[in-house]
Amino acid sequence: MLMLLIYMFLKRTRNPKRAAMVQQVRKYIIARVPFFFITLLVLLLLLIPILVKTQSLLLYYKIVQGGDEIGWLRLEKNIAGSQSRLLLVSEINTRFIIRIRVSATESSTFENGKLVHSAQFRKTNGETKVDKQTRLVSGNYEVMENGGTEKLSIRFIGTNLLSLYFQEPVGINQVYCDKHAGFITVTKTGDGGYRVKFPDGNSNIFYYSRGICTRIRISHTFYTAEIIKTT
Repeated sequence: MLMLLIYMFLKRTRNPKRAAMVQQVRKYIIARVPFFFITLLVLLLLLIPILVKTQSLLLYYKIVQGGDEIGWLRLEKNIAGSQSRLLLVSEINTRFIIRIRVSATESSTFENGKLVHSAQFRKTNGETKVDKQTRLVSGNYEVMENGGTEKLSIRFIGTNLLSLYFQEPVGINQVYCDKHAGFITVTKTGDGGYRVKFPDGNSNIFYYSRGICTRIRISHTFYTAEIIKTT
């Protein structure tokens, strides 16, 4: 930039003695232009991964039962190129005859919109109750749990239950349920929500604002509860 300013100044000055200097500066600038653009291109290429990594979303929810706050959820979505990673971490402290503490972690990884791996881990009062994974192997899905592996007759999973926190299921009538290792139905409710019904008869209704889940009504055989977005 400095050399360019000097060149412009010398060019406007009609002193013959400076003609040679003008030509030298001009040659210098022309010689440096390719280097400048190459440097700029390299910097842009280095910045692309940084810009991609900034595509993330963080959500917080509280779990309410009978008017009391009994737990929380933290959800993350990170996108890097064609890969999307979802993470849920939760904890519940409540009393049902005895004190119950439940901690859980769920994760899902999608490549080009296709689930390639998901994991569920849950402890109740310090004891592991769920340790389950679904993964894509050679074009088919398999589930690993309790040391065993079960192959599923499923070739494509584009949306699972964890996805529903980040994506309103418009036009989607089924999602993959990692817990039950199969698809469950999604139906629109009269109040604008989306009900997912599980094989055991329990159900959740998801409500959205601008594509993000803001509330979930949980209907279980033994209790009802709500998950409410806080930030």
